[in-house]
Amino acid sequence: MGKKKQFSDAAPDATAQQVNADAEQRPIKYVVLRDGFRVEDREYDSPEDPVAIAILEFWTKVSKNHSWGEKTEIVQYDPKKHRVW
Repeated sequence: MGKKKQFSDAAPDATAQQVNADAEQRPIKYVVLRDGFRVEDREYDSPEDPVAIAILEFWTKVSKNHSWGEKTEIVQYDPKKHRVW
């Protein structure tokens, strides 16, 4: 049918190293989620942050009393999943 292209192994390794270096430079941040969506724009340095815990408790109570009981949690920030629109 057609010829298959062969890619060199050097390019993916260099890209992988660059991505890993970028990930190591960024500090780990945490966000509060309700049903998988961010509840606010703020990011926290640790999951034990008192403000994050207060926000988590508030949204847990809202979820319990006025909704179907969605999962409310503090998770590590992922730029693809947790971006602000």
